Amino acid sequence: MVEIPEGVWTRPLEIEQSYELVHKGKAESSVLAIEEEGVPWYYDIMKFLEFGVYPDGADKRELRLIRMMAMQYILCGGQFYKRSYDDIHLHWLKKEEMEKVMREVHQEICGLHMNGRMLVKKNLRIGYYWNTKEADCVDFVKSCHDCQTHVNLNHVPPSELYSMTSPWPFSI
Repeated sequence: MVEIPEGVWTRPLEIEQSYELVHKGKAESSVLAIEEEGVPWYYDIMKFLEFGVYPDGADKRELRLIRMMAMQYILCGGQFYKRSYDDIHLHWLKKEEMEKVMREVHQEICGLHMNGRMLVKKNLRIGYYWNTKEADCVDFVKSCHDCQTHVNLNHVPPSELYSMTSPWPFSI
């Protein structure tokens, strides 16, 4: 606490709280408008990487956002890749490609029927990436009929069981 001597006038400081997420704002609204037009969300990033141009009507904050996001991606031979921490370029998948890759990795090529977390790791290890990979892989495993039929069943009760009778020396 700060002590304010008598006779000194201070103006109260008003602080407004915002309950909006930090990353939401103008940039996200423009991204949603682009997706409605049939252009993917990374269209501006690809154009920046390919030609070095920004979208029309972008303010200073959006320009910085595009520059910062462009550092995470690379455009090589017309293909869009995400840079990983171990200098491997992960191939960016579209929704149609993503479903095919998940099905093949989960059921055919890379072993048999792994759980959602392992499916995400296998896809990353193979070199594929998309934004919603964790949720998509978990949902895919939940929808797999073979995984649900042969799942290990948990036979432990949800809570600890207590005896209804008391031990012998304490009975009445």
